[in-house]
Amino acid sequence: MLFKHKHLLDELRKRGRTAPAEIISVRTVGGGNNLRAMWASDEDLTAQWMNCWMHLRVVPKNRAEPPFEATVLTRMHTLPLEGGVVPVWYDPEDHARVVMDYEADVQGKMHNLAHGDLLMHRYDQRLGLAWTPVRDELLPVMVMAERGRGRVKATGRLGALFGPTADAAVAAVRGAAPRLLPQLGADWFAHHDLSVEEPYGDIPRGTTADDAAGAGLAIAVALVSLLGGHLVRAEVAVTGRLAADGRLEPVTDLRGRAHAAHKIYATQLVVPAGNQADGHGSAETGLELSFATDLDEAVHACLARHALRTFVPPA
Repeated sequence: MLFKHKHLLDELRKRGRTAPAEIISVRTVGGGNNLRAMWASDEDLTAQWMNCWMHLRVVPKNRAEPPFEATVLTRMHTLPLEGGVVPVWYDPEDHARVVMDYEADVQGKMHNLAHGDLLMHRYDQRLGLAWTPVRDELLPVMVMAERGRGRVKATGRLGALFGPTADAAVAAVRGAAPRLLPQLGADWFAHHDLSVEEPYGDIPRGTTADDAAGAGLAIAVALVSLLGGHLVRAEVAVTGRLAADGRLEPVTDLRGRAHAAHKIYATQLVVPAGNQADGHGSAETGLELSFATDLDEAVHACLARHALRTFVPPA
């Protein structure tokens, strides 16, 4: 399989097209999942690799081509996660001919290891975790739920600064729940407490209430992730003010927020459509800006398309 994979990869690099592909499901086959494989070069044929079956959703870069699904047998140095994105090459005339570009994937992972202190978000994929640029930094926010009486708390270092923002984000998701979370009971929010936390790191020094308000959309996305079972895409950061009635409002200093997302190697930043006029000032980062007109669009842009297979809807 190793040599057939390499042959097809070389062939499609010459006459095929490249695209990102979202991992719908993944499972290992055979052996070869030891730590040595993480550091083996492609030329080291004595090294063990992990062989994986991956079911992918390929998104062509040419928007005239619709996305399609494919199943590939490939080889990996490290096991990827559902909801993650891998580079592939495909035959535009035969979508059954798809191969993962494992060489580019390994190069990317080695680059990530060299910048590990900046890349924790690529490997910390948890339901209810989203990333928002705050004060030229990328801030993780995490939402957790437990049985209770409908209270909303911003705990830990977030404290009172993010309290009103968390309240507005939860209210917005609650209002949109019939569309975004139809599996929830009508009284679910009344019988559960929600807490918003920062799982690690520090809040940037000098963070203001205006900065905190810009994290509202990220809190809402994290909550929908938690309750719907869809991971936030690892390459995506999100920023936006969110009113309790669900209206998306523009943020200040979009250039600084885009710089923060780019600095931590995000490739896409989801922002309110009200910031579209400011987007030109962020073009130099090379970051893709996705402008959302409402909460539904933002959630669609941020979350993996498929829920985790192990997800159990909250009672």
